[in-house]
Amino acid sequence: MLQNVELRYGSAVQSIRVPSRNIVCIAESREAPIVADVRSKIAKALNHPIGLSSMEEVVSQDQKIAIIVDDGTRPTPTHKILPLLLKRLNAIGVNNENLTLVMATGAHERPSQEIIRNKIGGEIINSLNIEIHDCLDKNSLALTGFSTFGTPIWINKSVAEADVKIGVGGIKPHPWAGFSGGAKIVLPGVSSWEAIGRNHMLAVSNDARLGQIEENPVRKDMEEAAGKVGLNMIINTVLNDKGEMIDVVAGDFIDAHRRGVKVGRELFEYTIKDKVDILVAAFGPRDETVWEVLATKFVGAFKEILKDGGTLVLAAACSKGVYQYGWGHLDYSGKVADYSEVIEMLKSGTSAEEMFSETIRGNTPYLEVGIKACLLANLGKTKDVIVASPNLTKDEVSWIGRTSNTPQEALNEALETHGRDATIAIMPSFRSSNAYIRKV
Repeated sequence: MLQNVELRYGSAVQSIRVPSRNIVCIAESREAPIVADVRSKIAKALNHPIGLSSMEEVVSQDQKIAIIVDDGTRPTPTHKILPLLLKRLNAIGVNNENLTLVMATGAHERPSQEIIRNKIGGEIINSLNIEIHDCLDKNSLALTGFSTFGTPIWINKSVAEADVKIGVGGIKPHPWAGFSGGAKIVLPGVSSWEAIGRNHMLAVSNDARLGQIEENPVRKDMEEAAGKVGLNMIINTVLNDKGEMIDVVAGDFIDAHRRGVKVGRELFEYTIKDKVDILVAAFGPRDETVWEVLATKFVGAFKEILKDGGTLVLAAACSKGVYQYGWGHLDYSGKVADYSEVIEMLKSGTSAEEMFSETIRGNTPYLEVGIKACLLANLGKTKDVIVASPNLTKDEVSWIGRTSNTPQEALNEALETHGRDATIAIMPSFRSSNAYIRKV
């Protein structure tokens, strides 16, 4: 029997017919009750913090407090959280003069004033001292030590000098750290460019993957850094794929985070016990280039899922080819990094080991992109990759694999290769959904 599966492809949908007996799992987000009264839910979380007896255990009058919030690239409804957090702090006796709000931009571009206002809320902008983190401004950074992984704990001075640090962010599956949220608000959130890159280099590990928390070196490094900095408390939301609140947790930056991760797993995670022969992943509507498809969260998705020699079917329109400049992290000059040279290195056949070496030597515009290229070079050597797009030539993707005109054509090729008993896993809307697959 054949099962019809709809894949997000470009701005539309393409269907494939898959033998039902071969399907191991289809990863699609599950339904969960939406929080009806957001204000009440946030207030309750603040009144009953996880792993802490109360906010008074963390905060007292006359202390300098840094509230660290994620930036406009993240969907956290910060403008709904901050008024309730400030009200709670004011009730404890904290004056706004002792509060600094730091926007954790990591290595992202500085957001516009409009984005800042929409994220934080107009009233709060006028009532608090607000600082936009700059990972390249050495005068605004303090080097406070090193993690056991060798990452410099080099962070925003306003955060380092505060008596109390409170992080506001969101929890969802993350390609490097397993899940976002928790300690991630410190590293990379308010860390130096060098610290962020050093942490991200740990993503070369197979344990640094979507949904993986335990034994994940990237997550461990982040949490060690946050512990040494003294992150006292977090407030993290869990949102569904529509951006609606499913839960909010507050409290200890590890205990509360893990509670939120549990909710995230229930929403988004599918587990498999054995690697599969064929993995089909669809990326619409954010699938304009090969690099956009491969070098985002997918680099933490294929790890430990597909057998060596297995076939990866990438259903992606790639209407704008392999790469277009304009999207990504900052290079050391403060401009959005241009990854063209890295892609040319991949096209020339640079091995994963050589790419790793070039990254360590500083010959890539940003450490994270070098690690991504290292992973992709290895992917092209160990897996049979088929990019299902009529918009690409075979020469454009020869460094990673080959092309087919449609996802169905690619799947049929894969089934011919692996036989009637081939196991198949499918992520039908991988860029527009947080659903993912993890091998346990």
